Amino acid sequence: MIENVMKYIKGNFADSRVFTNIDDWNTRALEWLGRTGNKNVHNTIKKRPVEVFLLEKQHLQPVSPLLSKESICADIIPRTVNKDNTIRFQSNRYSVPVGTYRSQPDNQVFLEIQGEDVNVLVIRKQPDGDIIAEHQISFEKGKLIKNRNHTRDRSKGIEELKRSVISHFKDQEAAHMYVNEICLKYARYRRDQLAILKMVMKEDSEWINLALQKCIDEKLYSANDFRDVVSYLKKSNDEMIWISEEKICIPTSEIQVEVPIRSLDTYTSILGGPDQ
Repeated sequence: MIENVMKYIKGNFADSRVFTNIDDWNTRALEWLGRTGNKNVHNTIKKRPVEVFLLEKQHLQPVSPLLSKESICADIIPRTVNKDNTIRFQSNRYSVPVGTYRSQPDNQVFLEIQGEDVNVLVIRKQPDGDIIAEHQISFEKGKLIKNRNHTRDRSKGIEELKRSVISHFKDQEAAHMYVNEICLKYARYRRDQLAILKMVMKEDSEWINLALQKCIDEKLYSANDFRDVVSYLKKSNDEMIWISEEKICIPTSEIQVEVPIRSLDTYTSILGGPDQ
């Protein structure tokens, strides 16, 4: 337990020593560790490092292989999948399809570099299995190389997504018509549109029925418009006074409040002035 390991070794062991070869260095280093580095009592913890290490050794866990050596020497490179469904390779992150991340021990993929002029990173679930992702290798550092299709849940079909969205509405006939109009209008991006609607159902379910009627009346056939209408209704609720019996809302700016008007004599009598 020292603050600067390298400075301690340089200033105590390596300072002013002459070595003939690497074997001589290693031999004398081990002797120094047994004599000084690990044997002397530490001034702060008042214990010998060799004794403390024996206790800590019981709780140590194995580390993963060195990524640099592994990337250079192996044809098939194993990688652990992160919780955000990405893997790390040469200081960058590369996406894999959603759902690839699993609990241990089934949370590993295998990488292979293919191509001569343009290197392509091929990702498989098994060393000789089907390809689940392909990326062009980036020579930058700290980047996220992402395939947009990897964020989509392909386990569910379009029709199943539509049924899931429609089931959240009270008026399912109107909801069916509305969802179909959106899918026809945005046929190429219908999965994205349904994903936005499903997210709104999850976060703001209490406003979706009122928003559905509003969107149909205003002919707003878009998932983004539906989300904006829901957001507007939530904000407007803070400025409304709800009348529970009639279930209508009145803006506070339109509420008429009668204020009593007093005569001037009332104020003059309070101030003790003469009657006018």
